[in-house]
Amino acid sequence: MKSKKITKEQWQKYFDTFSMKYLQDEQPEYIEIQLLSEDMGAQQEIRWTPLRGITYDPKSDILEIQVDNMDHLISHPKEIYVNEEKGGWLTGMMVIRKDGERSIIDIR
Repeated sequence: MKSKKITKEQWQKYFDTFSMKYLQDEQPEYIEIQLLSEDMGAQQEIRWTPLRGITYDPKSDILEIQVDNMDHLISHPKEIYVNEEKGGWLTGMMVIRKDGERSIIDIR
């Protein structure tokens, strides 16, 4: 599996397509999110929670990760790298924010 950078112009379509293709069935997928910053190091944000969807809103410049009972918002992402298997299944990603903090996201 290889990481690849998704351009900002692709984000909305890429995550909408992934959510429609893989997250609409009865089989739950799970997500874990860690925040990495130079000030605080690694901080657990979400631990293996059912994933409902991922979307990007270009107007507000927010990546929204929908999990059970809440939405996790990443404001002003600068770069997104994804790890995907053949067929487009997303196993993880790294989101780099404008302030340099990184969200490390694993999906299973």
